[in-house]
Amino acid sequence: MIMLTGRFSIDPYKRAAFLLFAKGMISRTRRQTGCMGFGIFEDIVQPNTFVIFEQWERSEDFDRHTASDLFLHDDEVLMTFVVGEPSFDEYEFTVPPEMN
Repeated sequence: MIMLTGRFSIDPYKRAAFLLFAKGMISRTRRQTGCMGFGIFEDIVQPNTFVIFEQWERSEDFDRHTASDLFLHDDEVLMTFVVGEPSFDEYEFTVPPEMN
């Protein structure tokens, strides 16, 4: 399983447009093969700062997703809302059979 987190801040003047875009991005990504979970959550201490949390069954599923036109488009649009430098972390681990 692959787990990824991303942290970024958005332009507060673009908040409404970002939230509308994010809802669509979540819906589109969750329908991708191998996506086990995808969500965008706001930091309750720092307004307009968000965390993306995603889980993929296999690294191949994630790689296919990030090479897709869908991802490239969503990433490009997402960056129009972001201020500053986003950060990302990736974790890969094996889930014990009894947890599947």
